[in-house]
Amino acid sequence: MSRWPILAALLLIGAAGPSPVDDAALGLKLAEYARRAGDARTMLVAARIVAASGLREGEIRDGQLVARESLPDRSPVVLSLIEEAKLMAPADAAIAADAAAIAAARPKGIIGGSWGSGPLQFRRLLPAGERIGWTVRARGAETVLVSAIGDGDADLHLSVADGRGRMVCDDRSSAYYPLCRWSPPRAAAYRIALGNAGKVPTQVVVLSN
Repeated sequence: MSRWPILAALLLIGAAGPSPVDDAALGLKLAEYARRAGDARTMLVAARIVAASGLREGEIRDGQLVARESLPDRSPVVLSLIEEAKLMAPADAAIAADAAAIAAARPKGIIGGSWGSGPLQFRRLLPAGERIGWTVRARGAETVLVSAIGDGDADLHLSVADGRGRMVCDDRSSAYYPLCRWSPPRAAAYRIALGNAGKVPTQVVVLSN
């Protein structure tokens, strides 16, 4: 197996900066590569990155993005990636041992976000031409980051507006990986909108701190 994908991932981790959302996005994108390549070792690297980010499940409830549950002892997202790796190499003892070690690890050093510890993710099948929206309450003088990862079938449009309807971010140019990052001067509510600009449904993963 070539070590270049793993080396590239490690270099990207160093460039990702302090945001756990950046790290979670890197891990999920690396997992997509591992699926296409059938590469169990790279899938385990993706699992480690996602585990280190503290990523947990969220949901839109009453128009707001909230954690689905308290911070779990083991991340269901990480466990899912580990199981995928094991299925890719069912007879590989080294893969099985590494998978068990990752699964046994506990989250630590997680950066707190606006909704508790760790960044949040939720998945949604977004029909063609439709969009979803939710409100976030951001703390002042802290960077807020929202991103979406599509499956490549359709372009996505991500936008952020403040309480007066003024556009803070409008990302239409990033195809299936739009990202909005801003630093509110004070605590305030913002409206997030994510739309499918394509002609076919697309599966999206939304990440936010």
